[in-house]
Amino acid sequence: MNPENEAVVVIPARGLGSAGLTAQVRELVALSLGGRTDRPIYHVHLDPDAGIADEVAARARWWALFEAEFGMEGQPFCGVEHVKHGRHHEHRVYGLVRPDGSVIDLAWDYPRREKVSRIVEHAFGMAPVASKHARSLARRLRDEGRPDVADWLTRSGSLERARPIAPLTPAERLQQERTDTPLDAVRRAALAAWHDSADGPTFLAALRARGLDLRRGRKGAVIIDGSGGAHLATRVIGAAARRFEGKRILAAAVKERIGSLTLEAVGHGWNGNRAPVRRAGSAAAGDRRNAGAGAERDRGLGIRGPDRGTGGPDGGGGRGDDGGAGHALRRLRTLPPGRALILRRGLSGLDPAVASCLSAAERARAAVARIEERNAYEKERAWRLWGLKDIWGIPLR
Repeated sequence: MNPENEAVVVIPARGLGSAGLTAQVRELVALSLGGRTDRPIYHVHLDPDAGIADEVAARARWWALFEAEFGMEGQPFCGVEHVKHGRHHEHRVYGLVRPDGSVIDLAWDYPRREKVSRIVEHAFGMAPVASKHARSLARRLRDEGRPDVADWLTRSGSLERARPIAPLTPAERLQQERTDTPLDAVRRAALAAWHDSADGPTFLAALRARGLDLRRGRKGAVIIDGSGGAHLATRVIGAAARRFEGKRILAAAVKERIGSLTLEAVGHGWNGNRAPVRRAGSAAAGDRRNAGAGAERDRGLGIRGPDRGTGGPDGGGGRGDDGGAGHALRRLRTLPPGRALILRRGLSGLDPAVASCLSAAERARAAVARIEERNAYEKERAWRLWGLKDIWGIPLR
């Protein structure tokens, strides 16, 4: 329902009694509570080619084939038709839980939806859209009694074409929109640094000379751009070489060059090679972590990273985790054995009852460990959901 759309038409829902799109989606979720799934609804986006002669009929045919493919006939759904930049397309949200509690199987949903699209393109006289699943689609079409579509796909040359590769993944596209840093610019700079270096130290120096940095991430070394965005180094270098030079640099070659480097983890300080921290706005609706924190807390917020807290860009400031107890316990755990024994004796000598509280202290320490584990999960979840919104436009973090 965003205003960026030139026209929005809410289509008639099926199997729902609520009025209004938001209420209909909520009803879909409520109807799915009996199923054992954490993904009760399924969003599908249908974007017909502008060259189709009868777009309405093509869309109707696609939806009929889609529902038959996934066994969604009769499943409740709601949706909208959009006109954006002169392009007509449709969104639907289906409930995935059947009345008996079983959940619709979405295995291999991408190629299955592409198969439906190839059938519609064939029926309406269109050229097949390039697909990396072309060979498997042709085999499946023959197995399902559609050799006419498989032959048409073969004659088009789709089976011999190089597999198309999207310039950006959905996650990369969201990151690019969030940070205003074009990924291609990062790729070009990283590839230039690669060619201007011969080993790990010179590669790191070449990156820093171009306003980038190299850190240790969860899945390997990551390249940090000027906005603080992290990009897996093997993926950036490999994709840059493939995109700009036509031949991919293997991940093994990247790992071999930087394997000798000792890198700081993401979020452990900066060395002045990036732009000033961008300040976040007010707390999002539904964000309990920052609710009611006010302007004083907002001024401490910066760009988040995988290992960063909510107090500032370096992860410090504030008592957003366990009230500081975790930090104190970590300091106690790192005490040398001798000092720890002296401290224990001194505390025990203060009051005879202290000794009886040691077991309670151990239980408290275990509770803090559980809190820290939970906070680590929440930070990881917040990082993965950063910048994403649900269908109502509410941030997911």
